[in-house]
Amino acid sequence: MCVKILDSVKEVTLKTKTKCSIYDLDTHRFLDRSFLARSGTKFIYRQDGIRIGEQGFSAKNIRIAPAKKKCLNVNGVLYRGDIDLIEDGGSLLVVNRVFLEDYLKGVLPREVHHFWPFSALKAQAIASRSYALFKIQHSENGKYDLTADTYSQVYGGRSSERWRTSKAVDGTKGMVLEYDGKVLPAYFHSCCGGYTRDASPRWGDQPAPLKSVKCQWCRWSPYFRWQVKIPTKEITEKLNDSGIPVKKIIDIKEGERDKSQRLADIRVRTRHEWFEIPVRDFRAALGKRLIKSDNFRIKKYPRFYLFGGYGWGHGVGMCQWGAFGLSIRFWKAERILKYYYPGAEIVKMKELELSR
Repeated sequence: MCVKILDSVKEVTLKTKTKCSIYDLDTHRFLDRSFLARSGTKFIYRQDGIRIGEQGFSAKNIRIAPAKKKCLNVNGVLYRGDIDLIEDGGSLLVVNRVFLEDYLKGVLPREVHHFWPFSALKAQAIASRSYALFKIQHSENGKYDLTADTYSQVYGGRSSERWRTSKAVDGTKGMVLEYDGKVLPAYFHSCCGGYTRDASPRWGDQPAPLKSVKCQWCRWSPYFRWQVKIPTKEITEKLNDSGIPVKKIIDIKEGERDKSQRLADIRVRTRHEWFEIPVRDFRAALGKRLIKSDNFRIKKYPRFYLFGGYGWGHGVGMCQWGAFGLSIRFWKAERILKYYYPGAEIVKMKELELSR
């Protein structure tokens, strides 16, 4: 599988502890069969090709493959597998080619705490494997399958691995969620705030297991309930920066809600008109670390607005803090997953239809 770890960069620094092969992805010609850079070498993008240290090459797309399955250090982060440097619109796209199980070992410690009970860690491993496999099957990008950030799953490479999370990955090897003979896109989020969300109204037609369920076990989360005060001037500036041309804000109103109490839109009143803004665009403009979910209330004050809400994330699928709450009540991983994805079954990948 292929994971985008960096993009729009002009150079990367790569360190190796073992010899590597470097070859041109377009011609399959070897540029160096015994590359070694213990103290680090810069790979620099040039219009006429990539420069490796002091040596220039006409190749614009290259692969660095370490011997003996050793790790590569890219800008201070260790990664298993190979590294591709790909020309992409006047800069470099950096892609890690890695086995699925190794990828998951770099995901789990960045998605959940490695000291959580094993049943929660195993539930996360199965959900993450299912989501990754679904994305690999349905990838429309010819250069990579997933990204290393919250747009896919947070991935920290070999540097982020921890013993307990790696054990959870090994203990569930090959296990995924299935529905109707196909891998389930097992979305998950940090904290639902009381109810998970039905995926279909948000993302169109989705499998039946991605429906709303009640969750009373995520109250342990520091994000179960939150508040943030944002000055009216800051809201105006951020909306304008995101392409929403509001001038003087007179009022901000909540729009329609779904059965999980999440908003569909926000209505902003100016002197001359109302702006109806989808809540996802409103949160993106103000910052998703400030407005943590779509489930919030708005209170107006003379110079600022107070936003008070519940949960963190999109709300679809497994609530990670809810899984933690259930695990300390001695629920097994299988039971946790069947609660958050009702109707789904846990199977081995080889039993699924894996055609792309």
